[in-house]
Amino acid sequence: MKRLMARKSLYLSLVTLLLAPAVHAQSAQNTQSAQSGGPNANWADAYTPSQQNTGNGIVNPSDTPVAARPASKEPALPRSKLVQKLLDDGVNIRASEIDQYAKNTTGGVKQGSHNVGQFYIGADFDLGKIFGWSGASLHFTAYRDYGLSLNALVTGTYNKQQYIYKNAFPRWHLGLFSYEQKAFDDRLDVQVGRLGSTTYFGHLVVNCQFVSANTCGEPRMLVSETGLSLLPSATWGGNVKFKTTENTYVDVGAFEVNPDVQPSNGLDWEIKHSTGYTLPIEFGWAQNDPKTVQYPFELKGGVYESTAPLTDINLNTKGQPLGIDGGKAATDNHIRDGFYVMGDKVIWRPDPDSPRSFNVFGGWVQQLEDQEIMHQQIFTGFVMTGPLSFRPYDTLGLNISEFEMTPEEQAYLAEVRKKEGGTGVNALHQTDYDLTYSIHLVKGLELMPSLQYIVHPDNSSLPKTSVLPKNLFVYAIGLRVDIGVLMGFRPAAAND
Repeated sequence: MKRLMARKSLYLSLVTLLLAPAVHAQSAQNTQSAQSGGPNANWADAYTPSQQNTGNGIVNPSDTPVAARPASKEPALPRSKLVQKLLDDGVNIRASEIDQYAKNTTGGVKQGSHNVGQFYIGADFDLGKIFGWSGASLHFTAYRDYGLSLNALVTGTYNKQQYIYKNAFPRWHLGLFSYEQKAFDDRLDVQVGRLGSTTYFGHLVVNCQFVSANTCGEPRMLVSETGLSLLPSATWGGNVKFKTTENTYVDVGAFEVNPDVQPSNGLDWEIKHSTGYTLPIEFGWAQNDPKTVQYPFELKGGVYESTAPLTDINLNTKGQPLGIDGGKAATDNHIRDGFYVMGDKVIWRPDPDSPRSFNVFGGWVQQLEDQEIMHQQIFTGFVMTGPLSFRPYDTLGLNISEFEMTPEEQAYLAEVRKKEGGTGVNALHQTDYDLTYSIHLVKGLELMPSLQYIVHPDNSSLPKTSVLPKNLFVYAIGLRVDIGVLMGFRPAAAND
């Protein structure tokens, strides 16, 4: 009871804090990183190409960050008459291919390289144009994943050096399938169906200009340790977003937790394997239209609670240390909960008719229970659009994330290491750096070289090793091809 009262008090304080700017403007089942053989292995931890929350459950990997969009458009390939007719008739086709290669040259559990990728195809149907249903639309997306990630097989880290990596089940998977209804001049947006819950929460528009999974498309901890999941691991859910003012909103959702979704083809919609539900709520304040604001910004924060049971990190069902005695991990029925705050702001923008800008960002994610790999993530960085005047749509970004490991995970890794014949204890704090340059070849086509360095890395994805990982260096390169945009279809939620 005391814990419940304390949690409600904290939530109330956060809500009050987050609503303050809005007033001024108006006057998750355990979804940890799937560790090979670890106590918290799961199949609901997923990443998809994501840059911004578009409101329809689809994310756009190739668009320029909202806060940096100029009045003029990025050069694009011409649109055919057939594509224009489909758009006029209310049909928008989405297709994308993302491929990421990464190599660890030093540090980590071992050294090596891996390639991963994802292809998806989907469509948005404007039911207003098709049937005259004002504000209504239908969305679906099918995904095909391939490859295995560097962190799962080589570096062993909790964080992923390739954000596109999702799971060890390369197959076609129906992810998004949803009905969306907008009303009150689009101030109200309701979506129900098979949804990826993190589509709606914890996004910053600049945070997917990187190859690593520190923040793309939301902070790593919001994906792995909240009971939320990303497409294509869709479950039954509903989301309601309401613009309380022109520049503020509240977003509330309810989502099923189902560990059997990710290894499936996405067509089994029964709920008999559900283990609980997740309830997130987010408040936001944003002025990100570069046509009306010289220095766009956004500020958001939220709280979440998940009823799905957790697996104990360091104890088996007999109450013995899991890393030493093995056995089956005990079940922990504590409610999973936590909060987050984040924001970004353009601080340099020399020409309103140019995309060139300098955007700084930062955030904090905090778990309120200890049956996790990581207890806290604090991140910061910048994205400069147009670092070279003759390359105005390229981006240069630096992302710095510090993760705090839970003492329970630290003890588990030390016990396993000792059992495997090694010595040493992982540091409680690790810091990840990602420097990525995104080369915009044409609208819808990007090449992204990346340099990453991790200080005091963990080995939560490869716990069964005698190695105490040393600082690791990774170089990577990503290719993002928005096939739909290249053909002339609209990016998700585009207006023209």
